[in-house]
Amino acid sequence: EKTVSRKISAITNYFLWLETEKVLSVNPAQAIRYLRITSPLPDILFDEECQKLLTAAIKDPRMYFLVLLLLETGIKKEELLDLKLVHFDFSNKYAPELWVKHTGKKVRKDRKLKLPPEVVPVFNDYVKQYGISDTLFPYTPRFIEMILTDAAKRAKLQKKVTAGILRDTFVVRCLRRGEDIDQVLKKIGLNEGTWEDAKEKYLKLAGRAI
Repeated sequence: EKTVSRKISAITNYFLWLETEKVLSVNPAQAIRYLRITSPLPDILFDEECQKLLTAAIKDPRMYFLVLLLLETGIKKEELLDLKLVHFDFSNKYAPELWVKHTGKKVRKDRKLKLPPEVVPVFNDYVKQYGISDTLFPYTPRFIEMILTDAAKRAKLQKKVTAGILRDTFVVRCLRRGEDIDQVLKKIGLNEGTWEDAKEKYLKLAGRAI
């Protein structure tokens, strides 16, 4: 239903634009009526739960770095799996940065993200202990989710923890800190065509977050 709703919305907006631009004198999509479908809000983590998750993961450099990176960047799982060591700039250890790189049509999603200084020693511990030499997380998507599930169990959280949940949690934490929602959506590389739904979702989540 949501897919159908989005396609109808695209069609009606397109014909409305054609009418506005005087390409058409009559809008053939004007009579289309549809109900906007919204997905249920995800169950994000609150600040106390984020801290429990990090504390539970601290004994394993891989688990700790994975959780910290997702909570501090909000990158998608596919972006996470494409990261390489050369994408991290630690030339200023007090202001480390991460380049999120894409190829082909998605190159417009390339962006530079600021990282907290505490990422640097965690990164070094993980790379050294796990012998990482190129790709940062040379694992399958399923294995990444297994690590996050294990972290949630160690933290004794009742909520499900996934890469997607941590991405949503990142956005809400940014909004709660007073960051502009447009800048946050750019920060996570979200396609501007989906901003309307995303803004509604995240503003609702930020309103209920603790």
